[in-house]
Amino acid sequence: MGDIQDALEAFQKIMQYKYNFVVSHKKVAYGLELSFEEKDFRHMSGLHYLNDIDIPRTPKILFEKIKNEKINDKYLSGSVNYTKVQDSYANVKSRISGIKSIEKFLDNKNIICKYVKYMNKYSSIDADYLIKSVVEHKTAYIFMRKRKQGGDYCICSFFIEPQNEYQGIGVYWLYKSKIRLIDNVEEVLYDRLNKDAAK
Repeated sequence: MGDIQDALEAFQKIMQYKYNFVVSHKKVAYGLELSFEEKDFRHMSGLHYLNDIDIPRTPKILFEKIKNEKINDKYLSGSVNYTKVQDSYANVKSRISGIKSIEKFLDNKNIICKYVKYMNKYSSIDADYLIKSVVEHKTAYIFMRKRKQGGDYCICSFFIEPQNEYQGIGVYWLYKSKIRLIDNVEEVLYDRLNKDAAK
């Protein structure tokens, strides 16, 4: 299997979960729910940048072609945008490779901030929050945006070791958990709420 197959496998695994976050800003706490849908994969992996080769927009067809290796690393490398997107800092190859560790990046002790466009003038990313996480000496920037329908959030962009730092307004983790959808079993990853309540 290649990187794109590994990335899809990791994504389909994380689709079995949702994340429950509670963050605090200016002493006000509020919750965020991060979920994963099939349609998110194309954007997360940067495949939308590869507009000079045929990449299906329909998730079912895209997933099928990746699984049967009609779309593989060699096929993707045929795009001029695979390792460096024109007029962008995006690197699709490294993004696909990084998705293999998306669960580790999210579960890890990391920092979160409100993403503010004016603080990132060189970026056209439309996001509400940014998570910065380091796993095995690799830094990931995970951008979250509220879905147009429903109150949950999705990952709208994802970079590994970008050329630029991304800035935001600091917020603080109070609680972070991962909930398995099939049986609603919750794994607590960070809990300052109950620690503070116990004092």
